[in-house]
Amino acid sequence: MSPAPVRYKVVHETRYAYEHPVSSGRHLAHLSPRETTWQKILSHRIELSPEATEQSWASDYFGNRTLRFTHESMHRELLVRADSEVSVYGQLAGWDPEVPWDRDATPPGTRLGDDPALAEFRIPSPHVPLLAAATDYARKSFPAGRPLVAALQELTLRIREDFVYDPLATTISTPVAEVEAKRRGVCQDFAHFMLSGLRGLGLPARYMSGYIINERVPGAPALQGADTSHAWVAARCPVSGWIGCDPTNGKFADTEFITLSWGRDFSDITPLRGVLLGAGTHVPRVAVRITRQ
Repeated sequence: MSPAPVRYKVVHETRYAYEHPVSSGRHLAHLSPRETTWQKILSHRIELSPEATEQSWASDYFGNRTLRFTHESMHRELLVRADSEVSVYGQLAGWDPEVPWDRDATPPGTRLGDDPALAEFRIPSPHVPLLAAATDYARKSFPAGRPLVAALQELTLRIREDFVYDPLATTISTPVAEVEAKRRGVCQDFAHFMLSGLRGLGLPARYMSGYIINERVPGAPALQGADTSHAWVAARCPVSGWIGCDPTNGKFADTEFITLSWGRDFSDITPLRGVLLGAGTHVPRVAVRITRQ
């Protein structure tokens, strides 16, 4: 673990303005940073306006911290503000660069005898089918015996080069096959496509949700997906553990990434979802501010 962690303050605000008054609302939030071997939580709180009628903290199936809250009084707006401070440690130095990718790969359709916590990240999930085109795309970076770290790096860079970041090209329900055909989308789409390819090769891979800090080098372009929630991928190495890859920006996930949650795909760890009585049309406004402390 790096002796010099990077400390961040994160403010994540989500505002809803409802077309009609809401008389009842029930919500689930995945907005709390996750404690990991590379990330320590220094402080965290979530503020709600209006105040919740009831609220409770829990851990979901994947071990992510969640907040459930309800409103039983009439309201036209909702503000959810998450304030966090975390320390993030470097991960790259701890990875073994020589482990071949196919050492523990399990082809789809075979009997899975390993830990269910790994097996569930090898098989299809609601938003990540095992798309043949995605597997074929990934296989070009994974010849037999090639080190996993090198193969992941090449695949991550290829997606960054071959796909166009376009917030208008897709929605949260756009299928992976359409993303592959259009070669356009956002971080969620690129993560789902990469997951489909890796799982198709028999590798455990999970969907990561959090933030990426946007500290621009003079003359360099801004990072895509910064200043809002971000998504990337983590692939399992039998020696090094989980290796984070960001296909949106073509890089490994290290100290500039802040982890909230992980699951099989976006549907497992949506930052904020709910059921309302009333409301009509409404579009959330999301603002994320990250500062290095």
